[in-house]
Formats: sequence, structure tokens, C-alpha cells
Amino acid sequence: MPENREQTIKYMQIACKQCDKSHCGWKIGAVATRQGKILAKSFNETLKGEKYCQDGQCYRKKYNLSGGKEIEKVCSIHAEQNIIASCAKKGISLHNATLYINVFPCYICAKSLIQAGFKKVYYMQDYAGNEASTLFKSNNVILEKVEEGEVWSQKL
Repeated sequence: MPENREQTIKYMQIACKQCDKSHCGWKIGAVATRQGKILAKSFNETLKGEKYCQDGQCYRKKYNLSGGKEIEKVCSIHAEQNIIASCAKKGISLHNATLYINVFPCYICAKSLIQAGFKKVYYMQDYAGNEASTLFKSNNVILEKVEEGEVWSQKL
């Protein structure tokens, strides 16, 4: 059952509201759906037992890293990986699922989303030149950018 535009906007708004739960300076929120049903919601967060960004300050800001550089060195989990892990823990398949996320996935998360079985990704903001777009396309994952103005101009 394909999404209609109203559902797309609604799920994108829900994904954006997930950002409010994140303590990270890079607020990312995501929602996974299939056939009009929400499977899971997530955001990027510091792992349990870890202090926010190792010593209490953001590693990326401290070393002026942007554009996806050295993302593996932070102690938070990306919203995409968090949603996959949450579904795995609960025994929820993501085969043929759709992801709504406020920022285009990084290359590492793109590989995880593809392997998890996502077939469509809606995103609002570009990230690091959307370098994973060719990876998504070669694996038949449909990408669609949703303009921020459209997301917030509609009350649902």
C-alpha cells in the first residue's frame, strides 16, 4: 500500500518531533513504516552507560568535524541504526519498510538500511553531499526529498 502525500507529511512530522528527544547537537529523528503502520520511531542518542560525547563535550565540535567525517568516533547511535536495533530486539522485520528521516542518511547507515530491507527513504535535509544516494539507487531503494516548508505548512 503506497503512501499518500498526507501520510508522508504526517510521518515526516513525527520523525522531526523525535529530534526533541535527542541530547545530541545533531538532532536526527526517524520513523519506520510499512503499509500505513508505524513499526518504530527513534532518534540519535548516547548509548546507555556512556557520558554525552565521551568527556562531556561534542567530539565533532571539538575537532571541527563535519560532513560525515569520523562519525564512528562518537558514542551516540544514529537514529537509523537505533531504529534497526530496536526492531531487531522486538522481532520486527523491516523488509519492504519505508523510512522517514529529517536528514539524509550517512553512508554507514545507508548500508544498514539496505541490508535491513528498507525500500523507500523520505528525507528533508541533505547531508554530506548525499554520498550514499548511488548506493541506495543501485540497491533499488527509492529516495524522495520532502521540502521542509511543505512538512511544516500542513497541520495534521
